[in-house]
Amino acid sequence: MIFAPLMGVNNHGQTILFSCAFLSDETIDSFVWLFNRFLEAMPSDAPKMIITDQDPAMTRAISEVLPYTYHRYCSWHILMKFSDKLDSIKFSAYYKEFSDCIWNSEMRKEFDSKWIDLVDRSGLSDNKWLRSMYEIRSSWVPAYVNHVFSAGMSSGQRTESAHAFFKRYVSKKSSLVDFMIRFGERLVRQRHEELLADHKDLTEKPKAQIFHYVLVQMVDIYTREIFYKFQDELLEMMTYKFEFVREDEYQTVYEIRRKQDTRKVKEIVYDKKLDYVSCTCKMFESVGIPCAHVLTILEKIHDFEKLPSQYILKRWTKSAKSMSFTDASGVEITDDKSYFLTRSQLIQKSLDVVDKSLTSSEAIKIYKDGLDIILEKINQLMVGSSERVNAGPSGGFSVNFERVYNEARQVRAKGCGTRLKGGKERAMGRSKKNIKRRCNGCNLLGHDKRNYPGPINR
Repeated sequence: MIFAPLMGVNNHGQTILFSCAFLSDETIDSFVWLFNRFLEAMPSDAPKMIITDQDPAMTRAISEVLPYTYHRYCSWHILMKFSDKLDSIKFSAYYKEFSDCIWNSEMRKEFDSKWIDLVDRSGLSDNKWLRSMYEIRSSWVPAYVNHVFSAGMSSGQRTESAHAFFKRYVSKKSSLVDFMIRFGERLVRQRHEELLADHKDLTEKPKAQIFHYVLVQMVDIYTREIFYKFQDELLEMMTYKFEFVREDEYQTVYEIRRKQDTRKVKEIVYDKKLDYVSCTCKMFESVGIPCAHVLTILEKIHDFEKLPSQYILKRWTKSAKSMSFTDASGVEITDDKSYFLTRSQLIQKSLDVVDKSLTSSEAIKIYKDGLDIILEKINQLMVGSSERVNAGPSGGFSVNFERVYNEARQVRAKGCGTRLKGGKERAMGRSKKNIKRRCNGCNLLGHDKRNYPGPINR
């Protein structure tokens, strides 16, 4: 069956699994069922953004079930298609310019003008695929989508990494029970890594590269990973200077330039009524961390001993998981971390004992003998617990019922089977077959060192 995971990030920037399901096919009805179950299982509201490939059935299902979620197409999948949709000469000559147009255009008008000019100069005005990509630019071009929070993601790479993980342990020949065992191991590992990050946030403070009052404030608010990203923006801020442009009753406009540089870098707008600074790069809106350009103006407007609360996204703070949620029946959902926390503590303590035991052969012997005693007592405890569970009310033993899982029928996914190669890729394959390699030993054709017809002179 088709494994459909929905991935995201936690407040440490780690990849986490929100939910997953098995699908019998990839039709609109199956995806509608998937997203409806997702909404029922997840507390709080629908996500602000979802990133997928350009599957039409999934697109239709998202518009039906998640009408207020911004549906973004994976930029990586689209960029990978340039080599197939353009001939090799056009691709080698203009791909870098297309990439620069896509990633470095901050304003929509800027992207439109660059794209139209590039298509005209490259002679690709008749390319139907480029025309179709331009028509749906509001679904994948950063200049059109960066106003929506995406946790800094622009592709489905986190889901692809999850697929790569499962493929290392599970194949199409694995049974459903095998999969569930591996899946449970993956979840335990994920939770363990998250608890380790939580533990570091409580016990270790990040080391700041510079002294700044804002860093003193944010070291106790941000998680370690986000703190370092914020510090990078603060360091970048020190390379900028600002210039006043214009002012009216409602707003003040500034231009940000690098020191010793006459070119304008960014345009910053300060809304007086909302007391809010916005930048054309939309980093805070899409990533949730104030950019260096906004910090430059904040340092002018405020004393900047503290970062104003409207620029601190709780999503990236140590207290991100302190909110309470209820399920569909109104029962509060509690995140019981006792098992994983205890497991993490035992692992850490065991590692400390192992490190100390390796100091001498006598310590190693003490460790091994003690471990045997511990294992024996735990086994006795487990046997006693099993007998108490199986014992019936009259002192006898009750019948144990085993649950039987039937294997699912095999289905074909849209991406399975032999991949169809494009014309350029087929041509490259033919050219490689026609090239006859020379032997490294004698520089003659028709053989190599492994099947050399005569003795090799060394």
